[in-house]
Amino acid sequence: MQRNWVPLAAVLGLLVIVGAVLSGTASERLPQAAAQDAGTAQRSISVFGEGRVSLPPDTATLTLGAEVFDPDAAAAQREVQRRMEAILSVFRQAGIPESKVKTVVYNMSVERDWNQPTSPVIGYRVTHLVEVQVQPVERTGDLLDRAVQSGANAVTNISFSVSNPAAALRQARELAVRDAREKAAQLAQLAGVGLGAPLRIVESTSSPPVPVPAVGAAGPEAKAVPAGEATIVVTVSIDYAIQ
Repeated sequence: MQRNWVPLAAVLGLLVIVGAVLSGTASERLPQAAAQDAGTAQRSISVFGEGRVSLPPDTATLTLGAEVFDPDAAAAQREVQRRMEAILSVFRQAGIPESKVKTVVYNMSVERDWNQPTSPVIGYRVTHLVEVQVQPVERTGDLLDRAVQSGANAVTNISFSVSNPAAALRQARELAVRDAREKAAQLAQLAGVGLGAPLRIVESTSSPPVPVPAVGAAGPEAKAVPAGEATIVVTVSIDYAIQ
């Protein structure tokens, strides 16, 4: 029986030709697919919008308490405790719920005389601060003055805020979206294109408390504490399709 043998060189040559043809076909398809993807990508206009609503605050937050230095640690703690009992009694008598009063700082530190070679201990400083929420805000000045008279010698912060900002948030959100829409419409008009539907919306909100300069440990002027206005801020980032 006679067999017909095909030379190995011929087989290899045929494989090279087929591979080249297939490679060329694939390389032709890739640019076409890339062109199709680029053609179907959605063009868009990206803008930011902001809405602000100001309203009278209804909650005051006081951070205050007692700070005592004494050469004896136990004596410093006892004096701070005595002062704090008197301070907290002011808020209890005013009808402030216990849930609205919380300790935010309790600290005892050692103080040394660093001018001496051995840096000897000269005493101990004890600090106890509480955070108190007061409603209505018109009571803030009077309560602060009474707390100072009862022994509060550290008033570190007074701020005002809105306890239920939901309605103001809705209004600020409407203003922010309207602001973004107006900006996008103007950009589309300037670019000579049509404005389509939103493709992406991202919102950010903030409601910073209204700060008040810290009041010192002294006297009657503490009764006048203006509340000012609280501001609710909503910002949006929106991508609009280009038609």
